[in-house]
Amino acid sequence: MSQKVHTPIQHQVQAGNHGSPDLLVIGAGIFGLWAARHALKRGERVLVTEKRSVGAGASGGFLGALMPHMPDRWNAKKQMQYEGLRSLETAIAALEADTGLDCGYRRCGRLMPLVHEKMLDHLAERVAGADENWRDETGRQAFTLEHVAPGELENRFVLPDGNSWLSPDVASFGAAHDTLSARVNPRACLAALAHFVDSHENGRILEGAEVAALHRETCSVTLADGTAISAGRIAVANGWEAYGLIEGMAARLGGQKVTGRGVKGQAVLLELPHGDDLPIVYDSGSYIVPHGNAMGVDGSGRANRIAVGSTSIDAWLPDGAGEGALEAARTGYNAADTGFFDHACTLCPAIAPASVAERWANVRPRNTIPDPKTGKIGTEPVFGQLQDHEQISVAVGGFKISFGLAHLPW
Repeated sequence: MSQKVHTPIQHQVQAGNHGSPDLLVIGAGIFGLWAARHALKRGERVLVTEKRSVGAGASGGFLGALMPHMPDRWNAKKQMQYEGLRSLETAIAALEADTGLDCGYRRCGRLMPLVHEKMLDHLAERVAGADENWRDETGRQAFTLEHVAPGELENRFVLPDGNSWLSPDVASFGAAHDTLSARVNPRACLAALAHFVDSHENGRILEGAEVAALHRETCSVTLADGTAISAGRIAVANGWEAYGLIEGMAARLGGQKVTGRGVKGQAVLLELPHGDDLPIVYDSGSYIVPHGNAMGVDGSGRANRIAVGSTSIDAWLPDGAGEGALEAARTGYNAADTGFFDHACTLCPAIAPASVAERWANVRPRNTIPDPKTGKIGTEPVFGQLQDHEQISVAVGGFKISFGLAHLPW
């Protein structure tokens, strides 16, 4: 998906005339590659350094669910996420036009089962919130949230073999259905972004280039092999490892110190033929995402990949783990931790006998910055220029929602 490292990094930097780029991006994940694309579009020279390979972190999974917060109790954070989800379709279309690559994007909608009567009252409030807040730039309602009665589920959302997609047995009071949610093939999207950056005359990606130190005074970095690279600006976007990289800087945004941790997640990818008209199913932390042809097809050319996830594990890193043990812990799949999959099978029994095409595990960044008003720690990303460090920006976090926000300029 990008240039492989076959020669010493110092030689590559010099030969590529990127010894002092306008923008140095640390991390070739979803935030870093979108930042690189924006900068190249502005005419800047961009160098992306990546410790491992493109998409080797949390961005390189296959879940790809793009889902909004509930539209009631509206606030600025929900508005930001809504604008991201609303504008992503256009951003993806432009990327596909520039590269000729399919990112597997589709605004497929989402179903959430209603398991008790009180949820109907909550849904009524949320439907009203969607009517008020899910609007386009002209003020017209752009997306809807509706109640699907139990009897409709058996006929409205079905697999090619006639089985219900969401089982009516677990949706005693029907389901909530929105038309805003979407899905994307994360790996295909990263491949398109990496292709755009690395094929651009002013862009370059260096894989296997670990940033060992960040020097704010000189706006430069030192790589693990000793190579020094200076830049006009630096964007830190290397996932959960960004917290350690900027720890000594007392980095602040909006008056608050940037802090966070890595939370491990895992998912499975199933082989099950389906039509490209099915929505995401979500309940209690379990996601079931039917992907399109860009993810995989069967012998007849029909989409046959369904992603199921995910877990959230805080205690994943052994005490005193060295680099080798860290890597094994970071990407090791725990076959005993299947609660998310078991629940998904109750939601959609048709997936239970499906063959497993792949298992995935990795560590996602989660910010631990408390809300200044409530003190609550949420899932919002942090992106923007650091206070007192005008040449250094950071983009990290966005727990489980990064793909819906990373394309926004920062």
